[in-house]
Amino acid sequence: MAETDLFRPAFDGSPIGMVVLGADGALIDVNGAFARIVGRSVAALRTYRLRDLTHPDDIPRDEELRWQLDQGELPYFQAQTRLLHRSGDAVWTRMTVSPADGEGEARYLVHVEDITEIRRAKDLLERRALYDHLTGLANRTLLLERLEAALEAHRTDAHTVACIFLDVDHFKVVNDSLGHEAGDTLLQEIARRIKGAVRPGDTVARLGGDEFVVILESVATQAAAEAFLTVIASDVQVPFNVSGHEVVPTVSAGLALAEPELTAESLLRNADTAMYAAKQRGRARVEVFSSELRSHALNKLSIESELRAAIREGELVVHYQPIVRLDTAEVVAYEALVRWQHPNRGLLLPEEFIEVCEEANLVVPLGAFVITEACEFIAAHPEFTGRVFVNVSTRQIGSADLTRVVTHALEATGIDPSRLGLEITESGMLIATQAAKSDLDGLTALGVDLIIDDFGTGYSALSSVLLNPVSGLKLAREFTLRLGDRGTGDRISTTVATLTRSLGMSGVIEGVESEAQRAIAREHGWALGQGFLFGHAKPEHELELGGPAAVADPHEGPVPSAG
Repeated sequence: MAETDLFRPAFDGSPIGMVVLGADGALIDVNGAFARIVGRSVAALRTYRLRDLTHPDDIPRDEELRWQLDQGELPYFQAQTRLLHRSGDAVWTRMTVSPADGEGEARYLVHVEDITEIRRAKDLLERRALYDHLTGLANRTLLLERLEAALEAHRTDAHTVACIFLDVDHFKVVNDSLGHEAGDTLLQEIARRIKGAVRPGDTVARLGGDEFVVILESVATQAAAEAFLTVIASDVQVPFNVSGHEVVPTVSAGLALAEPELTAESLLRNADTAMYAAKQRGRARVEVFSSELRSHALNKLSIESELRAAIREGELVVHYQPIVRLDTAEVVAYEALVRWQHPNRGLLLPEEFIEVCEEANLVVPLGAFVITEACEFIAAHPEFTGRVFVNVSTRQIGSADLTRVVTHALEATGIDPSRLGLEITESGMLIATQAAKSDLDGLTALGVDLIIDDFGTGYSALSSVLLNPVSGLKLAREFTLRLGDRGTGDRISTTVATLTRSLGMSGVIEGVESEAQRAIAREHGWALGQGFLFGHAKPEHELELGGPAAVADPHEGPVPSAG
């Protein structure tokens, strides 16, 4: 058949590999295209059988298909077969095998197409769909597939499946201070360490950001899973040099074990819930999932839902706590503090909902509400000539365009910008993004004062804080509690008061609750103070505007927190 005048030119000149195959799989004839696919000469190939050039894993399938062809069960067949190049590399091909017409030893006619590049492109697309591009670990899709398979395999097994949810502690600090490239380098190193700490059959995945998940299969007990987790956390915590800075990464981890009829999504959610509890209880620790944690998570979700409704339906109110001259108790300013007038639970203080507010990203609309209320308060009371201070979350700075929010409130009420002050934490003053710095500069350009709140409780260097447009400090109440100790408390109070005056800044000492504290604060050089001694935060209609604050009786006993 291969010798006919019509077939020979078409056979030899075909750009597609062609093979005439004998009944025993011998290569009776091949063309140049096929020879190039496997990196051998046409003459040399006539001494080979097809199985000599086929990847061992593909031989049984291809020979079974040829047997079905011989039995008349198939008119022809097509298969993706790996052929072995002379270099040793595997070449992916698409083989179409048909019965050969004619007499003699020829049995099959085989068309062979090189699809290696197509396979590579397909594999790349599949990899991108199932693996994290930064670390090479499994992504969420592949993680859930493997977790579901692991749960199914162990439903009737004496051993179980454990899911570990890991979150890198304070990762944002690395990103903000050293840049995203340094952050990516750290994530890649942490991924490598986690992968090296687990067994070959376990799965490690990255869900995005700084979150990792480990699936431990065939775990005998909870104690065994915790032992594995201890090894992982220990390996992660080895010091690492990134961008010239030594970093000691730690992780907050949640551990959840498989339960009957539990789905992969549910098990992952349980581990996530436990991880969140670990972060809330101090970070760099492990929490094991329990029904109590589930109840807490559901309660938090309920509060979040109610809080969204509260913002929408006007259940939030603002109370005002006085800031006074320590010598005369004259009110010179107020701090605006948000409260939630819950329809069933009564008046709620910030510590009961602000954490949920931050996590649910509700702090931006909440902050805008308080700023607007404070400006309207100033506009409604011309008899009060002092200032009103509003606490600002770091989430409001930069990405939420705080300058635009404040500008809108000022224009809507027509008040003098100098009557409004914004209290920002030390960490908020040190936000590294350009948008955040532009926001702070924009607020100062408006004429709004920026005050560092709870000064002394952050982790920043004073010189770094003062690089920003700061006009005042509020000494944290932690230091007020130590006044009169003739030691560190007194030295810090005196030093900060002196520093504030020397820089021409305003200074307020917070948390003054007794006459003794008031007297010591004055001795240290503080002119302004705030605390329960001078009054709690009250709604607008209960304030006595324009006069001195009523000093509380220090013998009345403890006063509940005003937020």
